[in-house]
Amino acid sequence: MKKLISVLLLSLLLSSAWAQQIKFTADKKLSSITYSMYHRLHNWEGISRELNSVILADAAKNTITQVAVSVKVSSFDSKNANRDSHTMEVTEGLKYPNITFSSTEIQQQGDQLFVKGVLSFHGVNRNINFEALRKKSGDKLEVQGTFTVKMSQFNIEPPTLLAIPTNDEFKISFKAVY
Repeated sequence: MKKLISVLLLSLLLSSAWAQQIKFTADKKLSSITYSMYHRLHNWEGISRELNSVILADAAKNTITQVAVSVKVSSFDSKNANRDSHTMEVTEGLKYPNITFSSTEIQQQGDQLFVKGVLSFHGVNRNINFEALRKKSGDKLEVQGTFTVKMSQFNIEPPTLLAIPTNDEFKISFKAVY
């Protein structure tokens, strides 16, 4: 009986050790976040390769339990310095320099992730939901996803070009490699 209890305790200890969560940091050289804006006259994207992100996952990176992301508004490059300067002005990037996301729940079905969390932008916190896809290649884990938000939800007035405002809604796409 003692032997059986010892085996059960050892199994329990080993299983809890395997279940421990480890923090992994995104590789900035391989990770990026992009916003896409739409206007009747033209569309454009701004990209940042300064994505700061960490996940909590099991040692094999098979199950992600939490994610946190931060990116500076000033780090986005749309290949047009005037547009980037105007973006900083419209979003009050000096007053609110960071965009952050922190998960509150992650559900995983195979390689598909269903993520809920809080997006903080322009001093406003909003609950958002989105889907992401995880791909493992060797010891690397790549997570990709896209979601849309409205500037008005974050108290930002859409910028105008020739007195015509951009769409209120814009797309965020990300790729994070851990």
